[in-house]
Amino acid sequence: MKERQKLTAITAKKYRTARKRGKTKILDTFIEQTGYDRKYAIHILANEGRIKAAGKRVQIKITHKKIKRRTYPVVYDKAVQNALALIWEAFNYQCGKLFEPFLRANIDRIVQEPRFDPGDEVTAKLRKISASTIDRLLKPNKAKLKIKGTCGTRPAAAHIKKLIPALSHFECIEQGGGLWQIDLVQHDGGNPSGEFCYTLTITEVKNAWTAHYALKNKAFAWVYQALNDACSQLPLPVCILHSDNGSEFINNALMTWCKQQGINLTRSRGSKKNDNCFVEQKNGATVRKHVGYLRYSGERGVAALQTVYTHYDRLFNFFYAARKLVSKERTGSKVRRTYDKPQTPFELAMSSADTSEKIKRHLKSFKKQLNLMTEMKKMQQALDNLPSFADPVPEFVSNPNMKPLRFGSYG
Repeated sequence: MKERQKLTAITAKKYRTARKRGKTKILDTFIEQTGYDRKYAIHILANEGRIKAAGKRVQIKITHKKIKRRTYPVVYDKAVQNALALIWEAFNYQCGKLFEPFLRANIDRIVQEPRFDPGDEVTAKLRKISASTIDRLLKPNKAKLKIKGTCGTRPAAAHIKKLIPALSHFECIEQGGGLWQIDLVQHDGGNPSGEFCYTLTITEVKNAWTAHYALKNKAFAWVYQALNDACSQLPLPVCILHSDNGSEFINNALMTWCKQQGINLTRSRGSKKNDNCFVEQKNGATVRKHVGYLRYSGERGVAALQTVYTHYDRLFNFFYAARKLVSKERTGSKVRRTYDKPQTPFELAMSSADTSEKIKRHLKSFKKQLNLMTEMKKMQQALDNLPSFADPVPEFVSNPNMKPLRFGSYG
């Protein structure tokens, strides 16, 4: 930079005294030597070293030096980042927009636990930290968690699909309360061969109430058992079940069961994954984020997974806030999205006019029995024990001429 400044001071004098053709040659040579943009080069050559009157007696010599950037004091230092990451990892790995209201509502209870108490100074900063600052501080932690798994959805028979009505994304929203979207997540460790566990995720579109059930495999016997338990245990009514086009849901057995229960069975349109987007989002945000991508199988795998889900579902539905999209406005190539105020599924159900008073009283009494820190500790203990129940991943050979790729073994 210093060499460029010296060259600019020498070239500027020649440039201002040269004729038009001479200026062009000088400018081309100067740009080639410095790498400056053409308009910027014209500006500094026309003004560098020029004497400018700033009054009757005051004259100013124009020079182009490196601008000193303003420095700001660091408010959210490493201590705040470490304390924030510890709480973030313990409570659902939420984004800044959702983690901010959760932190403001529960920081007093959280810091009472010695493990999460960072001191009065750091606690005071956590009380007023913004959502954007949370995302900025946690960006390195989020980057370490990115990974992608496999998909095991097999299309259902065409003649059965014709018997089940298809609903689009917007039609699902218009149905109101009582519509639950369902989907399966497989825990194969990266190799979809053999038998392994699945997670059935069921979530209501209107209130975002979500439940998880660990399955031994995706046979209808286990899907039926999980759905039967969901209909009897979920606090909100189940009127419609909406799934993708996988054969584990689109079959005669599930159609018959739904008719017996008085439930309408619907499906997504072919190759339209967004029609089932509410539960698809939960697969990553709730299952993969906590359970991960290890391989689990058998009764021991089901028991270990279900222990995690028992405590996590209570935390998610009663303490973790979520946002719903209100509107989208397109301006040229940009889309501006507007979201509502972050609320927990419990708060959404309590504020809904469709929720009966009996259900509201039941939800209030159940929440009084819950303790945030106790549920978090039990879930963390279950998560810590979970890898010990994982199974070795079978060798995966994609080509007979290639050497087998071992994904690793656990447990």
